[in-house]
Amino acid sequence: MKLSVVIIAKNEEDWIENCLKSVEFADQAVVIIDDNSTDKTADICRKHKVDLYSRAWEGFSQQKNFALTKTVGEWVLFVDADERVSKELKLEMEKILDNSQAEAYSCPRQNVLLGKFVHHGGWEPDYATRLAKKEKILGWEGDLHEELKIDGKIDNLKNPLYHLSHRGMTWMLEKSIKYTALEADLRFKANHPPVVWWRLLRVMAGEFIDRLILKSGWRDGTVGWIEAISQSYNMFLIYVRLWEKQQGKPMEQIYKDLDKEMAKNGF
Repeated sequence: MKLSVVIIAKNEEDWIENCLKSVEFADQAVVIIDDNSTDKTADICRKHKVDLYSRAWEGFSQQKNFALTKTVGEWVLFVDADERVSKELKLEMEKILDNSQAEAYSCPRQNVLLGKFVHHGGWEPDYATRLAKKEKILGWEGDLHEELKIDGKIDNLKNPLYHLSHRGMTWMLEKSIKYTALEADLRFKANHPPVVWWRLLRVMAGEFIDRLILKSGWRDGTVGWIEAISQSYNMFLIYVRLWEKQQGKPMEQIYKDLDKEMAKNGF
């Protein structure tokens, strides 16, 4: 089979162990790119058959492209620390790779949100291209929601890659702070039109309706409602952050200038 596995990690001590167990079927070493974790991630990895590299964060695509240069297998499987290769997916891969009809394969992810497998609201089907012939990989592209570029045919696998996401509201809020900033930056660099009040309402309402109604998120019960509201709020944050960037200077500097002006005028 000659399969290598790539995992990028940062402080994943609670999740990396079972991720590694789920890819033990790979006959080549697992390549792990660790972003200078301050927990036990590296120690846990060293207990397994892995090639561990420490590399400061440069972006999702950059980390994965670097990892690719360290693989030796004919095929490469990319997995995140909070993902698990199901037994059924493992068997399917083993059969396909011995007689492949494509250069790459997309895995159907089954997402767990707030402790529940969700099937609506845009979360299913959730195909992610993760398995490919190394010689056919053109590289990963994109600063956020990165995409694996392939020179050739991509087919879909049938069995699931489990994704343990949205692990509580604290987790969700921390991710929102990080990713909405990245999304806003991408829109700003693309010269997005000025953000006005009605655009804030439109993007929030549009995201909510799309998730909850058009994509039937309500079928996932309370979790579906929470997710629709959360994604709507994330869209609001993206556009507020974008509005801040469009002001010409950082909000902190605006406040400092205002403070100086008030001091100048004797408050």
